[in-house]
Amino acid sequence: MLKTLAKHTGLAGLALLSFGMVCASSQAKTLTVGQPNASGGEATCAHALYTTIGAAVAAASAGDVIAICPALYPEQLVISMPLTLVGVSINGVNRALIQPTSLSAVNGYASVITVMNTSGVVIQNLAIDASLNTVSGCSPTLTSIHFFNASGEVVTDAISGAQLQDVSTCSGLFGNGFGVRIDNDGSLPGPFDVSIAHSSIHDYTQDGIYVLGPGSGVSAAVVNVNIAGNSISGIGPASGTLQFGVFLNGAVGQITGNRISEGTCGALTLSDCFSLRSEGVTLRSVGAGTVVDGNIISNVQSGVFMNGVTGTKITNNVISNIEGLDGVDMEGVTDSTIQGNTIFGALPVSNYSCGIWENTGTGISGNTIENNTVNDAYCGVAYVTADHVVSGSYFNTLYTTFNTDLNPDGPPPVEPGMPPSVMVSQSPHQRAMAH
Repeated sequence: MLKTLAKHTGLAGLALLSFGMVCASSQAKTLTVGQPNASGGEATCAHALYTTIGAAVAAASAGDVIAICPALYPEQLVISMPLTLVGVSINGVNRALIQPTSLSAVNGYASVITVMNTSGVVIQNLAIDASLNTVSGCSPTLTSIHFFNASGEVVTDAISGAQLQDVSTCSGLFGNGFGVRIDNDGSLPGPFDVSIAHSSIHDYTQDGIYVLGPGSGVSAAVVNVNIAGNSISGIGPASGTLQFGVFLNGAVGQITGNRISEGTCGALTLSDCFSLRSEGVTLRSVGAGTVVDGNIISNVQSGVFMNGVTGTKITNNVISNIEGLDGVDMEGVTDSTIQGNTIFGALPVSNYSCGIWENTGTGISGNTIENNTVNDAYCGVAYVTADHVVSGSYFNTLYTTFNTDLNPDGPPPVEPGMPPSVMVSQSPHQRAMAH
């Protein structure tokens, strides 16, 4: 269906789908949703059989296409069979907005669109806005799109508004408020495969994309995600809680070609900024074969943070404007490759921020760090003895490389001539980073 269409028309064509381009198999049908007197004016939308998306979903059969004309749809949707929901462009008008006036909990989740217990669901060219929610606290879990025991695709969508009314009521590592959340309860065998591509994700409290797999205690099949070409934007420490662009927790993922931006420390002290830090990509207990490649990550406290991972590749990323931690942080990482990354602006130097940092004593071994470029940082690479630093280009770094195993009480001496009072009393690397 639309996946096949994408191969022939290209993503630019899909982003501006005209009504006549929506296609389906010979057995499927297209159900058109439109609002009376909606913008666009084409007869097909003006005389649409359905005025709500929910009514079309209820009338659909597996494999059908729901063609959604430009308009505002104040609805909350649950999809439990293979369907394609696609916003269509009519006479140059190309915005179908799904924005419920309130969100009810479905199995403990308050989501604009819930995809559950099914596969083959495509959500394409839609604006999905959860901003009118009244959620405050850790329950129910607030998401704009939620895949639960489900597989499918999110393509060229605008996803926003998953913000708690009071951030202080649920903060911390796992928190609440997710642009896209993917998880399962172990009741179906899986595997679950979800692709999120070429979408805009912003105005979330906790994570732009959060993926929970069996490695985190869920007794279920593997969760595989392909996250490619998205623009993900948060506000970082100013949100009042930890915030992550993409967080894979026990899943397997290909994270490629995304633009991720969070926020700087601003007026926060170093300690407060560390406690409320943002990370571009966070990998926690992910499966072997996970790849983070070709992303542009900026305005973060850590560009890529890894904890308890093996067989992962961090390659060809551009990571900049790092404040608080490092371009790449590694704890408990084994048999992984960090190669070809460009990292610059890991500041201030007095905070010991480096291009790549490996925490000593965390079970790190068998990693290869090679051909990375670091400019303007405390150090290029802080490595452990059990790993191999092959080569690299390091400019304007106080230390090009140093061995953290040989400095268990903290980083090496400061820049000659720098007053000791300038250096912070304790670097973030000496604090417990409970990932």
